[in-house]
Amino acid sequence: MKLIKNKDRSRLTRAALGKIPCDLSIDNVQLVNVLTGEIYPAGVDILDGVVVRVRMHGESCQPAARESVDGQGNYLLPGFIDVHMHVESTMMVPENFGKAAVVWGTTTAVTDPHEIANVMGIPGVEYMLDSARRSPLRIFTLAPSCVPAVPHLEGAGAAFFKEEVAELLRKDGVIGVAEVMDYIGVINDDPRMHDIVAAGEEADGFIQGHAPYVMGQDLCAYLCGGPVSDHEVRMAGELVEKLRLGMHVNIKSSSLSDTVQEFMRGVQGVPVRDQVSLCTDDVHAADLLTTGHISHVVNECVKGGIDPMDAVRFGTCNAARELHFEDGGAIAPGYAADMQLVSDLRFDKRPLAVYVAGKLVAKDGQLVGEEAREAAMPGVNTVNIPQITGPEVFGLRSDKPQEKLLVFSASRDSMKPGQELVYKSFPVENGRVVIPDLSENQYISVVNRHGSGDMTTVICSDFYLMHGCVASTISHDSHNMTIAYRDINDAYVAAKELERIGGGMCFVENGKVVYSLPLPVAGLMSPLPVDQLAPAIRKMDEAVEYASDHRSPMLLAIAILALPVRPGIIITDRGMVRGETLQFIPQRIEE
Repeated sequence: MKLIKNKDRSRLTRAALGKIPCDLSIDNVQLVNVLTGEIYPAGVDILDGVVVRVRMHGESCQPAARESVDGQGNYLLPGFIDVHMHVESTMMVPENFGKAAVVWGTTTAVTDPHEIANVMGIPGVEYMLDSARRSPLRIFTLAPSCVPAVPHLEGAGAAFFKEEVAELLRKDGVIGVAEVMDYIGVINDDPRMHDIVAAGEEADGFIQGHAPYVMGQDLCAYLCGGPVSDHEVRMAGELVEKLRLGMHVNIKSSSLSDTVQEFMRGVQGVPVRDQVSLCTDDVHAADLLTTGHISHVVNECVKGGIDPMDAVRFGTCNAARELHFEDGGAIAPGYAADMQLVSDLRFDKRPLAVYVAGKLVAKDGQLVGEEAREAAMPGVNTVNIPQITGPEVFGLRSDKPQEKLLVFSASRDSMKPGQELVYKSFPVENGRVVIPDLSENQYISVVNRHGSGDMTTVICSDFYLMHGCVASTISHDSHNMTIAYRDINDAYVAAKELERIGGGMCFVENGKVVYSLPLPVAGLMSPLPVDQLAPAIRKMDEAVEYASDHRSPMLLAIAILALPVRPGIIITDRGMVRGETLQFIPQRIEE
């Protein structure tokens, strides 16, 4: 597909020949040519948002362009492309995300709105599409494939099948099917997943993958099933195998996880790296404000030993090839004039200038044009929790003198296949299970917030909740309410606070709300711009650091405890699940 549609080729060729003036010329730059891997002095001329001419050093733009810029010997390279991200994870709406990301040199982002789709269905995706049109960078959308991720294991606010995906694929700005997370369904040719992928193929769309730890014959089956990429590579050997089998591998560095260093170990022996691109997946607003976007991933690659030219190619031309952007990812005649001017190739600071379709959108690290502002909201409170009738619902009831219960581990090691099930005995007092040592174990509840009334409460280890209660409606991917607590009264107060503010995060101690972060757009996003939202996120982080005695990134951990399409043991609103088999496991066993 073309980034710039309906080009007037007659005008472009005349401008290239110097018969009509260009809109913009940028002179005196070191051109980073990602097509050849060279860097050399040049000048670039643009008309109608398209590069029409690349001039060698010493050649002038004739006739003179309407606007001329002296690049002062700095590097001119293509704008960065994020091949996979969730805008909702920034906690901003698309228009404000775009204004925060473009100042870091990102000019195109391909987004998966399955977070809001799991909460609000098609109207939620339509809201994201509308907001994206007010962004200064190019935001393309993929139709969510897993709403919910695994229907029989969790409850969401909507359910997508082939018909819903096909409807979204007909909308302007939707270019394919988003990460096909139910990799087991694809491998086993589950009819629902087969039909959803078919909808993408019928629309000639991009089919994005998600297949952690999938290798061997399962990987071959997954690739035959339709997906072409993976941003969930976890091991060096896995990365090499996926590249060898023709898969596009997306290296990510996000607020939730970082695969760069493992990638370094895997890629060293791979001489051809054209199938490697970059993504951010999940980046919170506070990180986006301070550390960057795709620029941060490029910088991490460079720090890890990758040649800067290779790292830039990962984030530009490789990404464009993966997504079939025929005129994107490079600076050459006929390509979209999406560019950035930088002082060096370390990418640890904001570019000097950023252009989208030849228009200056950021200068000296600041947005040019319309300032980021508070955005419009859908106008509906998506927190619907009729089952929360009092503190007692957060206890584990029993009519026995003691119960042998599964103890859920929240450690990173628990997110691997084959985790052992650990059952321990707990006393029962007045009909309720009691945790004798709250420094060792605490409670976690996943509460359906879409009106079904379902909820699951478990005993957890390795979560390091030392004070109070932490609660969030950001809980991938169905975004039910996840609450970690030591006292059932605090859990009740937290649930009612999140209901009051329309979703978000909060910390409660001794029955009082210490701090809450409202995210009233589907319980996932704030209408605030990044400079106002980031300080609020930092305050939430500070409250949670106190709750955990600084021993764990609790807000990040709580967001993925209920994600059933990952290996290990998972809690959903419907029970305990083993992720690698997608089957429920017993929470209680007889003594």
